Amino acid sequence: MEEFAENNAGYIADEVKWYAVGCMSPQKELRVRDDARKWGLEAFVPLVYQVKTHKGQKYRALVPALPGLMFIKGTEIEVKEYMNGSHFPVYMRKSTFTNKEEFLTIPNHAMENFIAVTEKNKEHITYFRPEEISLQAGDRIIVKGGLYDGREGIIMRIKGKRNKHLVVQIPGVIIAAVELKPELVAYSRHSEKSSRDVNKDKRLLMETAKRLLFEIPDKYQKENEYYLLLSELRRCRDRLKSFKGYTPASEAELALPMYLAAVKLEEDVPQAEERLLKAIERLKDSSKLKKLCQEYLAKLNPAG
Repeated sequence: MEEFAENNAGYIADEVKWYAVGCMSPQKELRVRDDARKWGLEAFVPLVYQVKTHKGQKYRALVPALPGLMFIKGTEIEVKEYMNGSHFPVYMRKSTFTNKEEFLTIPNHAMENFIAVTEKNKEHITYFRPEEISLQAGDRIIVKGGLYDGREGIIMRIKGKRNKHLVVQIPGVIIAAVELKPELVAYSRHSEKSSRDVNKDKRLLMETAKRLLFEIPDKYQKENEYYLLLSELRRCRDRLKSFKGYTPASEAELALPMYLAAVKLEEDVPQAEERLLKAIERLKDSSKLKKLCQEYLAKLNPAG
């Protein structure tokens, strides 16, 4: 979560940022939001549908996800000027990441990502306080296609929820979980590190690639679990990208699953095929591994 926390080193007083703002008056969050906008500032309040009752009649209404929580974008001077001139009892929340005397700010890209995800589908969104959920179990992903195309977050199963969820957060403040529809999700590769166990990842890549290529019927290729397997395939492949085998056999054992993964992901297929062909050339004709590699090449590239 620290990756989203801004370090105020090199502080610039007129730098535009998102600030976490608190309000001490209940049910005034939307009025504060609108008031801040009149001052020329950008403001956002996370909202969620809630069933209410009025004169015996139930109805659904959009209400603040967490009482008293808002976000305002501007320079520190502008936000402080608004605080001083506001008719509402509002305050700038302090940071818990660096110095507690500093104000809590959120990087623009993190805030924009959070707003984009939470604003698109309020019907299937659940909000949590940071202490209510652990994000360590999920994998960071990028959604490819569908309602949340291009958005980053963490994919995980929430306790009490049936389906996997796309989880986005404002660190230390609020977490939002949106039910993930059958969309293509890709592992966020910028944070991927090289494999710590090449043999284990090599076996995992082979098994996952074979399952995706040959074992999952077409009718199941729109399910969430299918996209999760694709994410796992890409993640595992990326961990192995920097490795090469020291012997003909070890190189072929790497080149084969890398080729299968490339075919399934439709990425870098010519390069992966060339690598596999070179590995095959170094194997003895009597090698069972050589025959296996040739079989997969013929199966996936009959014209070759």
